[in-house]
Amino acid sequence: MSGERKRRVMICDDEPDFRAIVVDVVKGMGMEPVEVCRPEDFAGTYEAGAPDVVVLDIVMPNIDGLELVGWLADAGYRGKLVLVSGYNPNYARAAHTLADLKGIAGVTVLQKPVSLADLRAVLA
Repeated sequence: MSGERKRRVMICDDEPDFRAIVVDVVKGMGMEPVEVCRPEDFAGTYEAGAPDVVVLDIVMPNIDGLELVGWLADAGYRGKLVLVSGYNPNYARAAHTLADLKGIAGVTVLQKPVSLADLRAVLA
């Protein structure tokens, strides 16, 4: 169907190089990327067009991924959530547990550096 909406993938990460890689993969898979470089802009971007998938960095300045996981749960998000971190994997696991407890299903944790194959598999 020509009027069918592309799956929307929201990428929230303060690292421009990582965002660019995810955007390229998302476009290559025929989906629509939506970038958020500042966690302060997350809620407004989400509300402007709810995504089907959220790729969320756990460690960012000012507002961390744990806070945004809680916000997503409060907003009733039920899409796929991909948590990424280049720091201690326990922090990402804690975010995964929080998402589970808050009712967000379909959560995957990826450790940076993320392989393109793993990224494609989780977005498929």
